[in-house]
Amino acid sequence: MAEISQARLIGGIGSILLLLGIVPSVGPVLGIVGLILLLLALRYVSTAVQQPPIFQNALYAVIIGIIGTVVALALGGATLFGALGGGFMGPVGDEFAPDLFALFAGILVAVLVAWIFGVASSFFLRRAFNLTGDALGIKLFKTAGLLVFLGAILTIILVGAIITLVAYVLLAVAFFQIPAEGRQPPPPPPPP
Repeated sequence: MAEISQARLIGGIGSILLLLGIVPSVGPVLGIVGLILLLLALRYVSTAVQQPPIFQNALYAVIIGIIGTVVALALGGATLFGALGGGFMGPVGDEFAPDLFALFAGILVAVLVAWIFGVASSFFLRRAFNLTGDALGIKLFKTAGLLVFLGAILTIILVGAIITLVAYVLLAVAFFQIPAEGRQPPPPPPPP
């Protein structure tokens, strides 16, 4: 059961690093390291309790999040490049002026795409946390998963960021509630 004790430590540290993702300048790096540690911890839990869907759902969440980030950055970059490069310029007399409506619409589309992918990613992360909570008998994982999902949905109105931070705190507490080495987690539930 060394994997469970490793998951306890790595998952707890990863959750704390995700929480520190809001720190200026080093936050994004801490957030990425935290996400990698969280994924590794869920891999250890998945192996220890012999439930591959835990890691699979977490991996889907990360992949969807990466794709969403790349697509949103590409859309936002194309919008800015078009505005600065003359692609969104409209005639105003003899001169050209930037088409601000097209610029704001392009940025809005990029933000909307990022939000949609973020909600989809959090859905799979919630599933991974629900399965982890069931497998280990720690209901706080389910609560953290629900708050991650609600936080992603409500991020569009900025309240979600606070909810997500609370979810990361609960997630760290949930990981540190995993029994220390020597105690067996409850057996996985029988398949339906």
